[in-house]
Amino acid sequence: MKIVSSGRVLNSREFYEKKKRKKRIKLTLLFLGFISLLVLSIYFFRQERFLIVEVIISEESVVDREEIISRVKNLLTGYYLWFIPRANTFIYPRHVIEENLLAEFPKFKSVELSVSNRALSISVDERIPFALYCLETYNPTATSLSAQAGKCFFLDEEGLIFTSAPSFSGDVYFVYTTQDLIKNPLGQRLATIEDFRQLLKFIETLTTLNIHSVALEIMDGEYRLILINGGEIIWRRDGNLSLVRSNLEAFLSNDSIKAQVNFLDKILFLDLRIDNKVFYKFK
Repeated sequence: MKIVSSGRVLNSREFYEKKKRKKRIKLTLLFLGFISLLVLSIYFFRQERFLIVEVIISEESVVDREEIISRVKNLLTGYYLWFIPRANTFIYPRHVIEENLLAEFPKFKSVELSVSNRALSISVDERIPFALYCLETYNPTATSLSAQAGKCFFLDEEGLIFTSAPSFSGDVYFVYTTQDLIKNPLGQRLATIEDFRQLLKFIETLTTLNIHSVALEIMDGEYRLILINGGEIIWRRDGNLSLVRSNLEAFLSNDSIKAQVNFLDKILFLDLRIDNKVFYKFK
């Protein structure tokens, strides 16, 4: 009888047990290695020399310093995975702190953090007041803004409302109002950045037509530009600003209009809501 080998070895029970023991040893070593690495990491990250113990603000002019420092210290309190301090200089929650400060303090345009000698330094770029957003319709009188004490807010050149404004006498800042009041306005935008910039550019170009304004009312479907002498220029919100300006320039260049002395001082309104037409009424 002839026996032909297949080239395979039949494993015995003893061989299987040996193989299982090797696998268990390997898993045990990996587990012990992981635990050792974890313990060493915890030991490393918990060392005093790597912990933030002080929070400072670089700019002396920043108000609410104590509130800002207290908020940051709260965000540094506690641990990752119950063992690793959040105040560690290598893994402190940098982005969380930056996002929190920008959300809680809209007056900050940007926030930068840096660590040196166990101190967390906060550097902020504050927004600059550019105009006002007021909760009541603007009335171009010398005491109009003074009467709205506590009802106006500063906004920056990008249209973001960032802090309450004190009362003013006279036209210190250009004023924006809305038909539908913005609830909790701090941190809100008056319009998208692009729309706001286009409005600014449009209003600035009107000065070349000797049109000087003090406020803009944003209505549901239209804009009302308040002139320095109390008149209004009205146009649709969905209107093409270049076309609106061209129509306005053509209207004011008309001989019959140019013949009237101080025409813009006399008008109650100029209505440009219909394309290629201008309606007006005197006071």
